[in-house]
Amino acid sequence: MNKQSFSPNKQRFSSNKSLTSLPTIYPTEIAQKGTQVYQKISKQIEKDHLGDFVAIEVESGKYFLGQTQIEAIEKAKKSFPTKIFYLMKIGFPTAVTFSGYQRPLSYGSIL
Repeated sequence: MNKQSFSPNKQRFSSNKSLTSLPTIYPTEIAQKGTQVYQKISKQIEKDHLGDFVAIEVESGKYFLGQTQIEAIEKAKKSFPTKIFYLMKIGFPTAVTFSGYQRPLSYGSIL
C-alpha cells in the first residue's frame, strides 16, 4: 500500500485533540457519581419504571430510560456518543447478576 491511501485518515484526526489531553474519568468515579444521580432520581422513576434500565451520563447528570440495557444505552449514545454510562436496573441493587450451578468435583472420575 502506498502512503497516499492513508492521508484522508491522517487529515481527519489531525484536527482532533490528542488522547492525552482529554479528561480522564475512572470507573470508581463513574460508580460514585452514578450512584449519587440515581439516588436523586430514583423516587421519581421507580414508580413508573420499576424493572426497567437507566443509563446515566455522570458528568451532566442526564439519564436515559429503556426496557432493556441495550435500549437505555442506545438512547444515551445518541446524545453522548463518546461517553461511558452508569447503568442500573431501576429498583434493584445491581443492573445484572451472575450465578450458576457448579457440580462438585468427583475425584473418583479422574483417578
